[in-house]
Order: sequence, then structure tokens, then C-alpha cells
Amino acid sequence: MRTQEISSDALHEAAETVASVQLRYARKGHGLAEVALGGARSLEVLRHYPMRDVVDEAHATRFYYHAHTSRRYPADEHGHFHLFVYPGGAPRGADFFHLAGLSLDARGQPLRWFTTNRWVTGERWYDADTVLAALPSFTVEARGRRAPLARWLTAMVQLYTPQLRSLVQRRDEVIRRRLARQDAESLFEDRRLDVVTECAVSLPRTLARLAR
Repeated sequence: MRTQEISSDALHEAAETVASVQLRYARKGHGLAEVALGGARSLEVLRHYPMRDVVDEAHATRFYYHAHTSRRYPADEHGHFHLFVYPGGAPRGADFFHLAGLSLDARGQPLRWFTTNRWVTGERWYDADTVLAALPSFTVEARGRRAPLARWLTAMVQLYTPQLRSLVQRRDEVIRRRLARQDAESLFEDRRLDVVTECAVSLPRTLARLAR
């Protein structure tokens, strides 16, 4: 995707936020995977962290962190965030869509962005145009200990907007091809298809490229 879809100034601002949040935690001896657990001593498979998710009423967004045991997930993945948008403006009920997932390793370094099939999060399926329209303004805010984490996630979406655009568009291409041989309801509930598209993330390389 063309990087001019998001301004250079916006990319550099997002990069500064990402780096500063991670540095702040690192100075205290914490990685983002640990921070995502919010003080929990261990990571329980499929449990949401926090248990009731982080809900931003003002921006109609939501996120949580959790983990799977599926072999389809990277062996070095500690867990991942799921990011959601409520297009109707009220963050409640079933009218939401999954913007993207973001995997972390045990040190809290990002591994990959990914999109999912409908059954994975129970979302209402929206096409790429609707999902992509939410990207430029995506913001999630939180209070207390998760406030810096929310800023980091918001900045990560901004920083990787070109990649996320490509992922969501390719997601719809995969779905269209499968619909040629499978009906929509069975496809969206097909447990053999969880991650639809993905791309690897190297935050050090991304930050180094922007610094040049």
C-alpha cells in the first residue's frame, strides 16, 4: 500500500508514541505482554485481560488481550490483542466489527497483525470499505494502569495503517474466493478458517526506517 495514505508527520508522531510507551515500561522492567495482563500472575488460555475488556465509550472502541493453544498461531506468540469498533457509536450490543489482531511475543514485542473470520470474535461482518473508513480515526483510551497501553495500541494502528489497509482488503478477497464454493453462513462459521490474512511485524525495522 502507498504510505502517502497517512502523512509522514502522523507516522512519525505515532512512532514516537510507540517508542516512548515501550521505553517507559522497559525502564520499570516491564514488557508489554506483562502489562497487558494488568497485574495477573499468569496467562490463562482464552481468558480476557481485562476480564470485561477495555471499553472506550467516547470513541466507541474496545480491546482485550488473550491467548490460544492452537498450532495455527506462531510458536513464539505469548498472546494477542483484539481491537474492535462500534460503527453505531455506542460500544454495546452485537453491532461491532473486528478491526485487527496484534500478536506479541513473551517480551512484549509485536509479531504480526492479522484479520479473523466472523466466528472468532462474534462480530457483525462488515466489508472492507466500512472497516477501512474507521482506520484514520481509530482511537482507544483507558484510565489507570492501562492508559499508556491504550495509547500504544492507538499509535500502533496509526503506524501500521498501510499494512492494515492491505490486510483488510486481502481479507475480503479471500472471502470472495471462498464464497464461490461455499455458502456465506457456513463460511463465516467455518472453524477451519480462523485467521484470514496476516503480516509479520518488525517494530525495530519500522522505527529505523522512519528515523532515516
